[in-house]
Amino acid sequence: MVRHRASLIEGDPAVTGFLGEVGKRLAERWVALLALPGLLYLAVAAAAGTLGQQHSFDYVMLSTRISDWASAPALRTPGGLALAALAAIAGSVGVGLAAAVLGWLAERLWSVPGSKVPGKWIASWRRSRSRAALRDAERARTAQEARDAIARAERICPVEAELPSWIGDRFRACRLRVLLTYGLDLDAVWPRIWLLLSESTRTEMTRAADALTSAARLGGWAVVYLLLAWWWWPATIIAAVTGAVSIIRSRQAVVVYTGLAESVIDLHSAELAVKLGLAVDGTPVTRELGMRVTSQMRKGRWDPNSPMAEKRDT
Repeated sequence: MVRHRASLIEGDPAVTGFLGEVGKRLAERWVALLALPGLLYLAVAAAAGTLGQQHSFDYVMLSTRISDWASAPALRTPGGLALAALAAIAGSVGVGLAAAVLGWLAERLWSVPGSKVPGKWIASWRRSRSRAALRDAERARTAQEARDAIARAERICPVEAELPSWIGDRFRACRLRVLLTYGLDLDAVWPRIWLLLSESTRTEMTRAADALTSAARLGGWAVVYLLLAWWWWPATIIAAVTGAVSIIRSRQAVVVYTGLAESVIDLHSAELAVKLGLAVDGTPVTRELGMRVTSQMRKGRWDPNSPMAEKRDT
């Protein structure tokens, strides 16, 4: 039976075409995310190892060394050429994976609470700036002064700043505004609301999340390039530019992502309450209703409004 099913799959042009298209898309994504940036990094690393600190911009020296490599006897044979190509591909993928891991770590660091130094110092500084802007808005003598102070406070954080990271505070502000407005715990209700979304809305959210991950990965590349500065100081410039672009893109991406997330809650929280049988069509989501939805979704053992609390007493 297994052979029979396999033969059906192999003989079905639609299935074969689908699998081929999936493989093509995965290959294109792999090349774009890992191979090409990795090959560029290997080229820069080769230049760094060749030139060193003393001859940082010696083009003639670099050109001569490349010519020597190209004329090496080992590269004149098909086996040697294939081995060099495989080594380059493996190296580029390895460096790309390292940058991806560093980007993943950067995403984790965005939400660090700042309970220890130096994060504690940064969080305290951001909090004081946020409070100062709010005080300026309250003490403003003219409408223009109030608008300027409010805009400055919004740039720091939509709510009072609390975390060391600007990006982390944006995520925190999104959760807090949803909680205070609707009584909804975003982490608890988001998987359920996701199931109610249309395909186009999910696509937009996925694109926003991918943009955020891509920006964080770019920060990982900045760290990887910075390592080359030990051998070649111009790598510091590359790392600085890459890091700056990563920060700008990350901030832009988190604004888009959190804006979309809040919009989804605004438009679909009432639908979720109806689906759960806690409201009827046309019922606005108040904080009381939202807290009931949250209690049901959390299923917390110690929440008196949760169904789990009844099981605990039985």
